[in-house]
Amino acid sequence: MTKGCYTCRRRRIICDNALPTCRKCRGAGKECLGYQKPLVWVKGGVASRGKMIGLSFDDVQKDTETQDNLSTSANFPENAELLHPSSLPPPPQVETEAECADRHQGAPVAVNRVPIPWVLTDPLFKDCSRMSRFYIDHFNHNVTRYLALYSDVRNPFRDLIPLVSDSPVISYSLAATGALHHAILVNGEFSPMPWSADRLSTSGIPSPPEEAPPTEISSLVRRPSTRSYEHFLGLKQRALHQLSQDICDPVMRNDNMTLAAIMVFALMDAIESGHAAWKFHLEGAKKIIQNREHDPTSQARRMMNWVDDFATDGCLLIQLMGSTLARPGSLSKPFYSSAMGLPVLKRLEETSWVGCPAYLLEAILLVHAFFDLEPDANSSPHVPEGSNPLQCPDKITLHIQAFDPVAWAESLQSYLYLPDLSMRIALATIYKASVYLYATRVLSRPVPAPPSPRPLVCPPDHAEVAALLIHQISLIPVSDPHFKCLIWPSFIAGAECRDPAQRPFLLESLRTLYFLITSVNIRNAAWVLTLMWRKRDLRRGGDPSSPGPDNATASCFSTASTATRLSLHNDNFNDDDNNDDDDDDDDDFDWIQELDDSQVDWLFI
Repeated sequence: MTKGCYTCRRRRIICDNALPTCRKCRGAGKECLGYQKPLVWVKGGVASRGKMIGLSFDDVQKDTETQDNLSTSANFPENAELLHPSSLPPPPQVETEAECADRHQGAPVAVNRVPIPWVLTDPLFKDCSRMSRFYIDHFNHNVTRYLALYSDVRNPFRDLIPLVSDSPVISYSLAATGALHHAILVNGEFSPMPWSADRLSTSGIPSPPEEAPPTEISSLVRRPSTRSYEHFLGLKQRALHQLSQDICDPVMRNDNMTLAAIMVFALMDAIESGHAAWKFHLEGAKKIIQNREHDPTSQARRMMNWVDDFATDGCLLIQLMGSTLARPGSLSKPFYSSAMGLPVLKRLEETSWVGCPAYLLEAILLVHAFFDLEPDANSSPHVPEGSNPLQCPDKITLHIQAFDPVAWAESLQSYLYLPDLSMRIALATIYKASVYLYATRVLSRPVPAPPSPRPLVCPPDHAEVAALLIHQISLIPVSDPHFKCLIWPSFIAGAECRDPAQRPFLLESLRTLYFLITSVNIRNAAWVLTLMWRKRDLRRGGDPSSPGPDNATASCFSTASTATRLSLHNDNFNDDDNNDDDDDDDDDFDWIQELDDSQVDWLFI
């Protein structure tokens, strides 16, 4: 026979010991707490074992608050709620044993409750500071979704996050990238131009000052919201220091995580400006990859897992896309070889955020091989016999024209099935036109290596392809996952754009991309394009601030009217000699030479 239920004992009455609950509690409308003593939290209790032995909850809470206050700028940004707007409910409260008994007796008591922390720290982030955890979380939720073609299928950057507990350099680099992105958001300036918007020309395009510099995130230091930027500088300094230590270590130098962190640094520079340190990170990564090929002790670490593919793919992607706008000789030869084959490029087209088909990535390699002063069979892409780009550069353009966007879109159905392939086909068409325009522009330049074949001349359909490219860009809506892949094609379209009426649309596309991705290199792309357009207009003898008599409404250029406007524009292109004079004069504008003269190596991806 038991002594009665816990509720009856608290009420000081005789319990009938009925099961599962006593009838006296049911008759009195009380909750029967059972025949064993209920488990309750005791305020101020001292732990008898574990890490809190000899301490109470209040002692640990005070120590935690003191440590947070003394940490170096480890406070969350004041406007962190902008990123997580949903307000959290108050944390749960735990009542004491005396309050539990008084509540069941119906006596009014004063509330005296102990707050419990909402969440425990994930073991993956146990060695990260509170500030680092915040910015890594920001990177995970606000940046990674733009770093893969189809982020929900596979995202290598998101897969890096579980490695933060094993690699301090990855932890610091991811946190620094998140802090950089957060600092740009806090700045809140989403103009497509790095200069004042009040300098508008009659075409609606902001007119830059003569000596306007490119945009840099360092300009945020002059703005009120600087805490996130200060956090970014501190985290970046720690990441660079850790990277320096790892490179000096013979073992860590060949570690996959070190290479992966270098690729994160290159991405960070693209977000910060796109014209500074990315090529130095790239060259360092290439040197490490080439050196460890001859180091037998690094074979086990190289083949560890997917991190090796991530580092190799990132290095090759930045090499390919960066060399398109970099000055000749600023980058060394790519480490890609025919032994790697198309599987590496196929992996790039599926996992990178650029979205360029592998077929066209190889075409870019062929264009680069055309200007390679010291061709190396081991570092050149595989091409059929008789189609060496150094001997037959015109076959490169035929190779590009043979690409089938529809077949490529259907081949990706095995990777991610889409019920509607129109946007995927549009993306493939955009890259086909972009690579074609880039290749024909590059191959039309004289080759510095004698003996060299006669350079190509821009084909007669050059202007028509440029108009088609702008039209295809207008077909992809902002909400579509393929829209984030339009940075490089939008720049190529702007560089080849001849009609001033189309320029505001291209600037609006870049502004939308900047608002979506929040990367400063997109604003710099708009800055470079605007300077190119000024020089192009001056060379044609026109007023750079005037769009021409037929383009007075260019400032109203919208996506909805793009298709109609371009369809009318395409009808004006024909093979008559009378209509080609202006186009021939405009073909003389070598925008690639303008980039070379700028003494800046751009990365617009």
